[in-house]
Amino acid sequence: MTPFWVERIAGGVSSSASGRVLLALTLAALACVGSRAGEITSTDIVAIPPSVTASGNGTLDLRMFTFSGAEIANSSGAFNGDNGNNSLPQGGGADVDWFTESYVTTAGKLKAFYNLNFSPSGGVFEMVLFLDLNETGAAALVNSLDRLDIVLNPISIQGNPSPFGDVSSSQQAAINQQYTGGITIASLNPQPAVNLPLNSQGAGFSDYAIFTGINPFSLDDSDVLLFNISMSSLNNGAEEIFLSGKYAPTDIVVPEPTSLILLLAGGLGLVRWRRRRCSG
Repeated sequence: MTPFWVERIAGGVSSSASGRVLLALTLAALACVGSRAGEITSTDIVAIPPSVTASGNGTLDLRMFTFSGAEIANSSGAFNGDNGNNSLPQGGGADVDWFTESYVTTAGKLKAFYNLNFSPSGGVFEMVLFLDLNETGAAALVNSLDRLDIVLNPISIQGNPSPFGDVSSSQQAAINQQYTGGITIASLNPQPAVNLPLNSQGAGFSDYAIFTGINPFSLDDSDVLLFNISMSSLNNGAEEIFLSGKYAPTDIVVPEPTSLILLLAGGLGLVRWRRRRCSG
């Protein structure tokens, strides 16, 4: 999927030598996206700026972790994803300030979700988790992301949920990060990643995008993916973690610059960043 700012360069400024160099650098950087997963570092956790332009149709967000029982069936038309885990803290006087939860699904369902919302089919090259922080108490400066890892094809999962059927919300909640085997294909480093302040986006809007480095379309449909996430030092909030059907990774990675010089510098920086992730 070509970013909107690359399309504009290709249509105009790229006739200059600087434009052609920039376009080559940018495309080289994007070719690396999702080719290899590994560490999720602080540079992969991006505060979402306001007024981001969306490229998806927004038919459905896939709610993986939530506090609510609403819209957790994750289905639309012929698409039927695994239900969301809705056991996260939900605010109120008796609320807790931490959670330790899991969500399991298949690569085939994730690909079907992306194809439902984005075109062309197979055009999303990196899976991005969206975090919505909703702290209803005094706004704490530190919201700690203690654990985030993605495990490919675990041998066993607590409660024996079957992602080849339709995993229920109660089955997701019963996993509690208990599993054996598998390959960890993405994990948080450093762990924990503290100091995720509120981004003032409001309830129902994501505050952070977490880039996993995983291209879902490089996986087999039958591959099982187990997501484990823990947070603490929360303050009476109601968090959600989901896949967006509205915003693609390329909508957020690089903001639109104000000049060709800034864009060229950004392109060079993106190449360095993506080379580090690919060679890491």
